[in-house]
Amino acid sequence: MKTLLRLSLLSVILFATGCASQSKVTLLTAAGFRTVVPNTPAQIAQLKSMPQYKVIPVVKKGKTAFLYADAASNVLLIGNQKQYTQFQQYNLQYKIQQDKEATAALNADANAEWSAWGGLDGPFWGPCFY
Repeated sequence: MKTLLRLSLLSVILFATGCASQSKVTLLTAAGFRTVVPNTPAQIAQLKSMPQYKVIPVVKKGKTAFLYADAASNVLLIGNQKQYTQFQQYNLQYKIQQDKEATAALNADANAEWSAWGGLDGPFWGPCFY
């Protein structure tokens, strides 16, 4: 029940955001990644030098951390393996939801297009339609 409530809330948040990178930040945050704002010139420079808008693994002292840099928003998101796995699950659910919405939109467009021709039962006009 708790997971269902969390996913429902996540869906509402993602629907409201719209932007691809923003939805990724939302998914990472929902998965438990913590947000760090650089506050020194060295940290800002390092943030800008990192690959942007990608989750990258970094191993330090035998532990893996996952980093997501967004220099435009001046934030770095940091998570562990458990949080990254949770992010992957949320991301998969988000993509499935996007596919369902795209399919529904295509089906609605297809039905609307055919209704202008009298529906799928005809009448069809032009050569070879009888």
